[in-house]
Amino acid sequence: MPACEPPRFEGLVGWRIIADRSALDTAPWPAGSHVVRISPDDAFVIGAAEPGVPGDEHAIVTPELGFAGAAVSAEQVADIALHHIEWKLPAGPCVAQGQIAGVPSKLVLHADGSALLLVACAARHELEDRLG
Repeated sequence: MPACEPPRFEGLVGWRIIADRSALDTAPWPAGSHVVRISPDDAFVIGAAEPGVPGDEHAIVTPELGFAGAAVSAEQVADIALHHIEWKLPAGPCVAQGQIAGVPSKLVLHADGSALLLVACAARHELEDRLG
């Protein structure tokens, strides 16, 4: 069986938001945006429209250009997990993070088994090379 096509990353445009957990839980995100909760009080909102966080007047909202991402199919996720991940992959939907092919990365796992693979832009080409 041939190996899966390796993911190809694109720079992502978005917003980094540090705010109260409950404010992030209830924030009205812009239409068409994709929200990645990095931690309870930290979100990466992928999309061009600046989000607001009305539940936290002290929220920090700043442009984020430091991530690259690749949409990966369920088949690609399974292949990456088999060959490049040394930790147990959780069932989605969730955000999992750790070393993928020796590069710090995040997998935003979807219910259907597909995922968004995130990596720091500085490590993008290294991860592409290692997965390719």
